Amino acid sequence: MRYWLALGSNDQPESSLDFACVELAKLGEVFCSSRYEFPPRSGVGVDYINMAVRLDSELTVDEVRKTIYQLEDAAGRIRKSSVIRLDIDVIAWEIVGQSAIFDIHRLPLPMDVIVPMKEIWTGFEQVVSIIQP
Repeated sequence: MRYWLALGSNDQPESSLDFACVELAKLGEVFCSSRYEFPPRSGVGVDYINMAVRLDSELTVDEVRKTIYQLEDAAGRIRKSSVIRLDIDVIAWEIVGQSAIFDIHRLPLPMDVIVPMKEIWTGFEQVVSIIQP
């Protein structure tokens, strides 16, 4: 399976994102985008550092979700806080060669997901033009 993940942090972002990339590589092959700075979506608080990761893994969607939740906790994430040590979201997944399935709870995709995702997903702009107005 191929997974498209969005990662972000506004608290110790460099070390938190480094940690995530190392841990995700234990699940399969990873391809990481560059890191981008974005203001918080709420307009309140410090800027985030965001990136995208493509993960090729044998794990199921549920297994990947469970694992990234554990990684967020291991990085020191405090839920329901504006200070985010590590946030990882599964944006989409696919059986290689088939159409991607998007998590409808993540749509519409914000710019802090679109910009890094375009860097690692060939044809992403065409996909986005289909799934969002």
